[in-house]
Amino acid sequence: MKVTLPTQLLMEGIGHGAAVAASKSPKPILECVALRADATTGVSLEATDLDVGIRFHLGDASVSEEGSLVVPAGRLLSIVREVDEDETTLQESDGSLAVDTGRSHFKVRGENIDEFHRLPYFPETASASVPAHLLRNLIRRTRFAAATEAGRFALHGVLMNIKGKDIELVATDGRRLARAAGKLGSKAHSNIRVIVGPKGLGLLERVLATTEVSGEVSIAVEDRQVLFRAGGALIVSRLIDGTFPAYDDVIPKSSKHSFTVTAADLGGGLRRAALMTTRDALSVELLIDPDVVTIKSRAMEVGEAKVEVPVQYDGPPSRVGFNPQFLQDALKVMDAASEITVRFTDGKAPATLSDLDGAAGEELGEYIYVVMPVALE
Repeated sequence: MKVTLPTQLLMEGIGHGAAVAASKSPKPILECVALRADATTGVSLEATDLDVGIRFHLGDASVSEEGSLVVPAGRLLSIVREVDEDETTLQESDGSLAVDTGRSHFKVRGENIDEFHRLPYFPETASASVPAHLLRNLIRRTRFAAATEAGRFALHGVLMNIKGKDIELVATDGRRLARAAGKLGSKAHSNIRVIVGPKGLGLLERVLATTEVSGEVSIAVEDRQVLFRAGGALIVSRLIDGTFPAYDDVIPKSSKHSFTVTAADLGGGLRRAALMTTRDALSVELLIDPDVVTIKSRAMEVGEAKVEVPVQYDGPPSRVGFNPQFLQDALKVMDAASEITVRFTDGKAPATLSDLDGAAGEELGEYIYVVMPVALE
């Protein structure tokens, strides 16, 4: 194998591969990326940890000799980051990969390619196609709410539900829930309802953010895996088994009170108040009065804070407590300048945050975030 390709493109592909490859594994092959060079199809890079995989086509590559080789992802990425030249030449030499940049020369020991797990190819017919910018925003607005602690396995993933021209993603850890929905450009060929791991969706979001992917992302489900084809990238993610909870029952149908505030103002107020919280005292108190919300926090070992945030509210004085991190997580995925509506009933019923009234629905999709309050002393 001998190929010459743009250094920036090579670094982008290896970066995606390194995000998948296991950093520490009892199987060294899982810490590697596979490079494959073909005179007809060009150069591709693959990586997998057996749960998530990626095949990334490295366009604009010149293939002098065909072949394939598997090398450690982290090591190769560290080398390419040091390359100053616009182009890099990769060549197989006695089972190792020689990296020649003109002024520097490296030789990285390869692994047995027969041990590398081959990724599937995208089927001839996609189950659905989703606008790339919409899918990226749906992922960004939900993935963070998936459970990370031990518990119900299904909560460790994101529900992807596609039916007709509707798509929604839902994630919850039992204490908060994020739901984002949008419209497809064309009706899905077949309905999809699967639970996808957050690592696979995070990889897809990364590819959509850093690679020039225009148009639509094709989606297919087969053999307990979901496949996403985005431009020159194929992302494969093993599906999570289990039954996703009846989330429609969690979203409040109505609330007694609501106030409107910009995401930047509320986020800034929470960030300042959270400075006076600790791991054992991770809560803030919201005193909601006409035209202002006072955010208070207190921890015996560090001190206390009181921050006032201007809002639009004409209801009765109210008092509600929240985990500030849960609120901040939702505000981070909203446009800082957008006006959001916070709906609540009391200190025991779930509250909601949404920008349904202000955000560009076709661009970002509909969004609602549900969060349980915390008890106040």
